[in-house]
Amino acid sequence: MELKVHEKTGKLQNISSVCRKDSMADIIFLVDGSWSIGTKNFKIVQDFLYAMVNGFDIGQDKICIGMIQYSDVPYTEFLLNTYYNKNDTLQKIQKLHYKRGGTKTGQSLQFMLENHFIASAGSRKEEEVAQIAVVITNGQAEDNVQNPATAIKDAGITLYAIDVKGSVLSELQEIASEPTDKHVYEVEDFAPLQGLSHSILQMFCTMLE
Repeated sequence: MELKVHEKTGKLQNISSVCRKDSMADIIFLVDGSWSIGTKNFKIVQDFLYAMVNGFDIGQDKICIGMIQYSDVPYTEFLLNTYYNKNDTLQKIQKLHYKRGGTKTGQSLQFMLENHFIASAGSRKEEEVAQIAVVITNGQAEDNVQNPATAIKDAGITLYAIDVKGSVLSELQEIASEPTDKHVYEVEDFAPLQGLSHSILQMFCTMLE
């Protein structure tokens, strides 16, 4: 099955999961909600997140999703153990409220490690379930990202960095896991994000097989 946007309406089509039914992973999205995004583009980011999550088979013994929106401070949208149902997860994504503010990426990476990738928040690391974080950002961080990113990777979490028109490549490479050419994605504007979702989904599904 493919994830795609209807050519005429531009609306997301409701389609089946892309990943195999027996895939298991804990995936947390760390989403930039700073001023540089803008209201219109934040909606595009929501559509991207919707498409990504719609491609997963969500469930307590399947793929679990968590989400943080960050600007001046990180904000938990939901934990890995908040939703075990795809429809509930998608409804929450559609209702995300754009926070606005600065770009404290480093602080938010540390917050994610300490508050989301833990057993009480739904992490199944002790069960050897794959731990994955996806950072979506639109600007250079206002703080240090290297130390918290290193701590996350040292904890056995795979880090992906998606830049939309504004980040510094060297900073993305500091955030992402090695090899960075397979864990860093750059798009020149927000519109191509939707097309990127299918490529990333296929890569995730292959990794989890």
